Amino acid sequence: MIKKSIHFRIALICIWTFAVTIFISSCHAKKENANSEGLRNYKVSAIPVDSTWGYRIYQDTVAIIEQRVIPGLPGNSGFKTEQQALSVGELVISKLEKGVFPPSVSVKELDSLDIAYPH
Repeated sequence: MIKKSIHFRIALICIWTFAVTIFISSCHAKKENANSEGLRNYKVSAIPVDSTWGYRIYQDTVAIIEQRVIPGLPGNSGFKTEQQALSVGELVISKLEKGVFPPSVSVKELDSLDIAYPH
């Protein structure tokens, strides 16, 4: 009788320890997922457009923005250089990361990045 009682207690302690371990690890996993929610992996790449440049912004592996002309300006002029396109693309990414939507670009911001455009 005593052996059965000891075995029962040991089994009960093992089951209880297992259940607590599973509970704690599931709470930790939920916390990690909650912290990563809202984080996005953005990247920009330059794209050639006729004799000018534009940019494409990816969220993870999906293209979410393709800008073939200089944003914030009337008309359809592209960027003169690849670097100019990438600079404005990086600005747009910084706005997306801050939650600014739509991530519009002003003439003042273009000027601050030394973007050449027709006046």
